Amino acid sequence: MAPERVLALVQAAILGVVSIVTAVVFIVVASRAADGRLARNQWVGIRTRSTMCSDEAWQAGHRAALRLTPLLLVATALMCAALAATVLYVPAPGVVQLVGFGVIGAILAVVVYIAFVADRAAKSDDDRPGGGRRR
Repeated sequence: MAPERVLALVQAAILGVVSIVTAVVFIVVASRAADGRLARNQWVGIRTRSTMCSDEAWQAGHRAALRLTPLLLVATALMCAALAATVLYVPAPGVVQLVGFGVIGAILAVVVYIAFVADRAAKSDDDRPGGGRRR
């Protein structure tokens, strides 16, 4: 196998694994925060002004994010398929890198959308009577 093809394959594998691990970590964090096993904190989770204002808003935001995780899984699967197709049909390292950065950008866009939805859910929880006690 040509060295360029091997390099392209290694790059695609690394980018694919990073994409899959990112999706899995996001889903695990959202799940744990949604059911209260991951308390509101400054390090892990969807940390917007709305989700951080109360424990109820934190959970409401993460519940909304958890409902959208199938979208993240589909996006990750499609992006990994695009990487695999690139390696099969255009096994040039530069092309694989370009597609890989596009994959990461697309997955990041999905994560930002999910965070936006979570923020809106946390705001609506904050507006409910008895919800969103500020600390």
